[in-house]
Amino acid sequence: MRIVRSITCALVVLPLAAGMAACGGGGDQSSGASDTAPRGVATAPALPSGARRAEGVPQSGSAKRPETPLPTGREVVHTADLRVRAKDVEAAAAKAKQLVAAAGGYVERESTSSDPARSEIALKIPGDRYAEVLGRLGAELGTKLSLSQQAEDVTAEVADVDARVRSAKATLESFRKLLGRANSVGEIMSIEQEISEREADLEALQARQKSLAHRTQFATVTVILVSRAAPPEKDEPRGGFVGGLENGWHAFTAFVGGVAAVLGWLLPFLVAAAVVGLPAVALRRRRRARSAARGAGSAPAPEEAPEPEHAKAAVGVGDEPPQGPPPPA
Repeated sequence: MRIVRSITCALVVLPLAAGMAACGGGGDQSSGASDTAPRGVATAPALPSGARRAEGVPQSGSAKRPETPLPTGREVVHTADLRVRAKDVEAAAAKAKQLVAAAGGYVERESTSSDPARSEIALKIPGDRYAEVLGRLGAELGTKLSLSQQAEDVTAEVADVDARVRSAKATLESFRKLLGRANSVGEIMSIEQEISEREADLEALQARQKSLAHRTQFATVTVILVSRAAPPEKDEPRGGFVGGLENGWHAFTAFVGGVAAVLGWLLPFLVAAAVVGLPAVALRRRRRARSAARGAGSAPAPEEAPEPEHAKAAVGVGDEPPQGPPPPA
């Protein structure tokens, strides 16, 4: 799409360039055909051989990307995280903000809490005062618990963005000069579209340039202030009847709690044992009852002992049984 737009813009600008060449004469007719330059380089759209460039627009054959001058010093982004234990968190936070303001910095964000007392402050400190202010923050706010620092060298990135901004400005100025010499509505619309796109690119580059400049000019220090932990209060033991009653109650509740804990631990096992054992016990009892019933139905009736024969012979009808021992058999 970008190549199509460049070709369309070149076709629209051809009549305009030819008219300017006719007005300016043929003194420059020996100049060679222009080379196509990539977007972002300070050149105007390509014109055919024999045409004169608009005033103030550089020739594409001789146009070069501006040289990128390296910064005189290194561009470094500094960040640090400082954790301090303070006796009075609120007073320590106020002192930290005062130190940074005196050095020319400011507070970027802040968050505090009261229970427990805690404050987190993001401070912006000028780069030339970074080491000094960081040392004072760690020494004057309270007891320094931890400190971590990071440094990022962005020298090459800063130089590249600066060069892109300059190139975009030069290209945009060339298109604006062509717009002033446009003769038709089609030419004006095409050039204005290119100008709007170049302006959007330039604004994005300028925003990135400002962000890098701010990050290198101000170091970011995040200070976390915490309060000192209060020692636990010790209860003095009571004596006498009230003390004994209190100790006994504590012991009783501890015992009940222990028993409840044991029961709670055993309850799943007891439930599982009941689910498995109760049907087994009932089945066993039923089998025993059936076995006992079968044994009682099949047992023979007891036989009566036979009466002796001498007893039957001696005893008659209506006679009394003889007295004395029976005769021997």
